[in-house]
Parts: sequence; C-alpha cells; structure tokens
Amino acid sequence: MLGANFPSVFRPIFLVTNDTAGYTNVYIRGYEQVESVPGGVYDSQLLLPVEITDLVTPLRTPPNPFGFGPGLYTNVNVYGVPWIIGAKKGFPNFNKFNLQSAFQLTRKLQVTRQSTNDTYTDNPDHYNFNQMFNLSLSNQFGVEFWNSYTNGYRPGSESMVIYVRDGLRHAALSNDERFSADLPVFPMSNSIAFLPGNVWPGYNLVIDPLGSLLSFQIPLNTNVMVVTNSIYRFNVGNTTPEPGFVAGQPYLTTNLASPYEENVMFNNNQLYPQPHWFLTTSNELQVFMLETSPSGTHVIDYVQLSGPNTTRDLTSEIITNYDAPVVSAQASGSELWNTNYESGRPIGLLSQIGISLGNYTASAASGTWDQSSPSLLANEIAGFNAFFGYAPPPPYTPGELQAIAAASATTSIQTPFIPMATVVQHTSWQANDPLVHYLASDLNWQNAVVLDRYVDNLTNNNPNGTLGILNQSYRPWGGNPLMAGSDPNPYNLALKDPLVRRSDDWDFPTNESLSGAWLGRVHRGTPWQTIYLKASDILDQTNGSGTDIGTNTWLAWTGDTDATDAVAMAPVQDWHLASLLAYLMNTNDLQSLLSVNNPNTNTWLNLFNGLMALTNDLSDTQIASGTALEFDPLVISSNSPQASFMVNAIQSAQASQPGDFFRDVGDILAIPRLTEQSPFLNWNDSVQQQGGISDEAYEIIPSQLLTLLRADSIGSITSTKGQITAQFTGYDDHTYAIEGSSNLVDWKSINTNLPAHGAFSFTNAAPANAKLQFYRSVLLQ
Repeated sequence: MLGANFPSVFRPIFLVTNDTAGYTNVYIRGYEQVESVPGGVYDSQLLLPVEITDLVTPLRTPPNPFGFGPGLYTNVNVYGVPWIIGAKKGFPNFNKFNLQSAFQLTRKLQVTRQSTNDTYTDNPDHYNFNQMFNLSLSNQFGVEFWNSYTNGYRPGSESMVIYVRDGLRHAALSNDERFSADLPVFPMSNSIAFLPGNVWPGYNLVIDPLGSLLSFQIPLNTNVMVVTNSIYRFNVGNTTPEPGFVAGQPYLTTNLASPYEENVMFNNNQLYPQPHWFLTTSNELQVFMLETSPSGTHVIDYVQLSGPNTTRDLTSEIITNYDAPVVSAQASGSELWNTNYESGRPIGLLSQIGISLGNYTASAASGTWDQSSPSLLANEIAGFNAFFGYAPPPPYTPGELQAIAAASATTSIQTPFIPMATVVQHTSWQANDPLVHYLASDLNWQNAVVLDRYVDNLTNNNPNGTLGILNQSYRPWGGNPLMAGSDPNPYNLALKDPLVRRSDDWDFPTNESLSGAWLGRVHRGTPWQTIYLKASDILDQTNGSGTDIGTNTWLAWTGDTDATDAVAMAPVQDWHLASLLAYLMNTNDLQSLLSVNNPNTNTWLNLFNGLMALTNDLSDTQIASGTALEFDPLVISSNSPQASFMVNAIQSAQASQPGDFFRDVGDILAIPRLTEQSPFLNWNDSVQQQGGISDEAYEIIPSQLLTLLRADSIGSITSTKGQITAQFTGYDDHTYAIEGSSNLVDWKSINTNLPAHGAFSFTNAAPANAKLQFYRSVLLQ
C-alpha cells in the first residue's frame, strides 16, 4: 500500500473549572482536528503529556511548573486521555507494550566466635550471627508496532517515523523497618525511520515468513537498572553510618565492602530483622507515527498511556515463589525466607545454616554457594562444620582438609550457602484488534500481568507475550491462528464480526457517497466489531445451567473492569445509534418514511418489496475445502413467504413492547428474523455459522430498512398546580403541531413546535371544571 488518504485525527480540548463547593473538575469540552504537524516530532501538538492532576493545579513554582488551573486548554496532552484516530484500513499500528520489573534479594550471613577453641556444643553463647542484605531492582521496557495487513506498507514520497517516549515516572522502594526511598526516574526515547522507497513488510506467515517477522517493528527495547547491586543498612545498634547518611536511618549503599550488621536489634528489640519489602511504580508512555508527504506531516497513529502502575508486596512474592507452600514450625531447606522464630532466631536463618552444614538440600534456584571459599560443596560444608566444632566423618579429601584447617584457625566465617530470591513481574499490554489500542483497558487483557521468579528477554520466550510475534490476545473471528483453543469464544457473533479473520477482511466505506450502505461497516471501537445491527445480546448469554456469563465475557473481551461503563458500550447499544445515523444519512422527506409503529401488514410488505437480500448457497463441503465465498443477491418480493415471515416478526415484537409500540427505529434490530435468522440464509448449521455467512449477509436487510423508517413522536404529561405540561419527542428541524381533544375524535391545533435535541414541550393552564383533555403531536413537515 502506498501511504495516502491519511486517517482523520482529533485532539481533546480540556476545560478546568472551580465548582462553588470547592471542587476542581476537568472536562473534555470538545475536539480540534490535527490536520498536520509541521514541526514533526518536535511539533507543539506532540508535546510530552502531563498527568490529569497537573491540570487542576494553578501556576506556581515547582513541583508544578506547567501553569494550569481553571481555564480552557486547546494545546495540551494528558496521559490516559486518547486522541481520536479514524479507523482506516491499511496502516500499521501501535501493537504492544511490555514491561518486566525484577527485584533480587540476597541474604548473606556471617558467623563469629570468641575463640578458635570454641565449639557450638560447649559455648553456644560465644557464637554470633550477623546479617547482610544485598538487593537490586531492574526494569525492561519494550514497545512494538505492527503492520497487520498482508501487503507491505510503503510511505509516500518522503518518509515515515515511529517515535517512542517512555518514562518510569515514579518508583518507591520501602519496607516495614522505616526505610523509604524515591528512586531515580528514567525517561527514555527512541525512534525508527522509514526512508522513501523503503517498504514495511506485511504479515503473511505462510507465503512470506521472513516478511512476517519484519512486519513487527520494535522502536524501544531496553533495560534500566533502577537500583544497582546495593547493600541495605539498618544503621542502628553498633553500626557506624557511612559518610553522607543520617545516623539512625536505614539506607542503601553501593559500597559492597561495607561490614555486616552486627547483632542488629530493631523493631522492639527483635533480633535479626527480616525487612518486609514493598515497591510502588508508575509508568507513562507516549508513542506516535508520522508520515511526511507533499501535503505535510501527518499523524498516522498516536497513543498516550498512563501505566502500568503497580504496588507490589515483594516479600510475599518471594515467600510464595521460594518457600514451602505451608509454613512449617521447624527449619528446613525450603524455608529460607520464613520470618517466624524458632530457638530465638528466624526459621529462614536456621534453614540457611542447616543447608551450609549439609543437613538440608537446597534447590538450585534458591541460592548460590560462596565462591570465595573452596569451590566444591563438600569442601565448603566440611569447613563450616569444623567452625562449629562438629567433626565430619573421615576420610577427608585434600580440599576438605584445607577447608577444615582454614575454618579451625579463624573466628569469623560466612555461611557458604547464600539464599537468593528473584521475583519478576511481567506486564504485557497488547492489542486484540490492531485498530483498538488507545486506552489501557483496550490493551490490559485478561492475562496481562504474571508474577514469577524468572527473568526473560522480552524478545525471547517471555511467558506473557514476546515482542516480535503475534499477540497472545489477538483473537479475530476463528481465534488466534497460532494458538488453537486459546479463545473461548472463537465464533461468537455477539462479540465480533463474522468472517473477519484478519485486518485485510475489513470492508470500511471509502470514497463512497453518504448512504445507508454505511450502516454496519463503520468500526465501533471494540475488538473486531463494526456498528452492531444484529439481535444477539452478549450481556444476556448464559451457560448450560442458565447462569449469566455474558457480562463477564464482555468485560474480559473489552478489558473494561468497570461493569457499568462496559454495559453502557455493549454492542446492542448501537441499535439507537444506528437509528440516528440512518436518519442523518437519509435525504428523503421525513413524512415519506414509514412509521415504525404502522399497524398495516400490507404497508409493511410493500416496504420490503424491492429490498436486497443475500443468500449463502455453498455446501458445507465447499466451505470446509476453502472455496471462495460468494453470496447470491436476491430481490425481495412483497408477496413472498420470506417477506411475510419478517413482517409478522416485526408486528409480533411491537405487540410485546411496553404500550405496544416501538419507541425508536432501532428497536426492530432486536428481531433475529431480520438478521441472524434471516429466511434467506442457511444459518441453522455450525459449518455455515462459522465459515459461510459474513457480517454483511447478516445485516444487509436492516441496513436498508432503517433508512425507510421514522420514529413516532411520543409524549408524556404532568400536571402541577393547575398547569399541564406535555413533552414530546421529535426530529430536530422538523415542525410538529400540538393538538388537543376531549373526545379523541375532534382535534384542535394548539400550537406548533420545532424540537431541539430530540424533544419539545408546552405548558397549558387547565380551565376550571374543564373536561378531560387529550393531547397529541402531528408531524407537519
């Protein structure tokens, strides 16, 4: 594809107000179109976003240098508040953000005795145990763009650039021993440029495997050491603080030659404190793609995300990953981080000593053996036993004899086994549908965060979504082609458009005149769906026992954890939107349109006469063999049994409505016989349902029918202190007469009205002893 006909792009305008109650609110007042960004990546429209809280803070000296506060802001970006990018086929998109945060904690233990003649059996009080905690914290960031179409993308006559700005905005490491540190933040940026003539390959794994790999572009993949290997110092008791640190306050130091903490007493004089570690982080991401052409530099894609933001209980993660599932009452080789006490010492320390003495066996993942002593485990164990006065059974190897001699001649030794725990949080925000990626909820799929103890390269074997391969969350019609069985709803037409198996299958309206044919072909902003004209309601779906599963299915599909918000954007909410769009696209006189509540069967049959239907006539065998689908067009006749079948369904549905009438034209979309159970489709067959019927075939009849119908003006009346107020619905810019009657036979015009925002009203004083009055609205023009 040659870059051209760029997407429409709009930026939000923010209004900040001070309410009378003292609250400060931020509203989206409207949108302004971004026609071009003449300054390229440095254009003022692409300024680094701010936090939403910055907007409510007035101008002052740092920490807020932005100078916001009450007012209207037309040139500011806010993390988490997306731009609007028109869904346009053929363009690459932002596709994935991966973050891996790894915390590593090591506990070294020094044992001292008063004399080389001491043995632990005879003089246990002469032995002291001193701790040292080493820790490190790193974050790896990765950003991916994808050309999800089979054709390569070639920029226009000049160039295209992908630009990434990511920042670890806040990182705070703390524990329950009064330690807290705001760690350095790390802004990062990078870019990839496509020069004129260069082609961004498309994704076609069968025909072009190499090109498919290159269809994924990774503009950022880097690792940042937030805390380099450091020693944690309690800085209490008899420990002398290092220069530059406050006496009595815990701190981190990169001076790895610092001494052990000697008999540290802290937290109500408790010996051997084991800090409980916590980590709070927040991240911010801005990515955009620009293409330069003779008409200017245009935005192809733009994303500004707040997050991932996390609060981690690091110690609980360590215990979960490294200690036995059930905390025992006695030390063992699998209780290295157990903080419960036994015989006056934490079980974790006793486990470390027991492993060093050879009493327990430690797993390879739970720690390392001290490489400063003889390298063989047997030598280290023999020497450590000798230090305690325990005589290991002969015979001795030369290495063991050397280790025993060295240990017997010293009053200080380090436990040869050193527990080491690494806990990793893998976060992968990935698009399901490449066109839906502007909110964190679009990307925060059901398996977005994984906690474990394995550090991975984001481009190789990451357990939660590797950069440079198809997303795990990618689930078009039929499911993920590389992960069979991963999609619990591969063919659910209430979730996604039938037969849209890849981005190439979209049929968006392009360079077409305004018409009802557009209905059902405009992307609705949820994965793999256009505006919804079918009848099935995902929110009403149940399992075999009748339990409601639809709402949870929809929440998981959209990533929206706010049930109220998710329900408000369910596909069936499009029924009223479709009604409005059909009206806006209609050039016919409103009076010529048929009332959706017309009771006359013949009138309805005549309305169907001449409409177009599609039928699927391929056999199951042909579909299974991959025969290209073709739908035969049929012209509906008013005297056909199919027309009667649909008209009867409409009238039956009307009779079941409150008050026996439709309130909106879109209400007829709840009738399955117009779409999913169309009499022109072979729909009662799983092979046909999964591979034989397209979204267009399902929705072709209502897309025509909606443009031929109008809603009736519906009224309600209230009476207060002799005043009668009647309110009616109506179409804007059309004239309605209000008529009154006392007998429902003779009607008299009272006034005329032009609706505003779909409604109008009038108030009338009820004369004393007046007869019962009835009111109605009549469309005049």
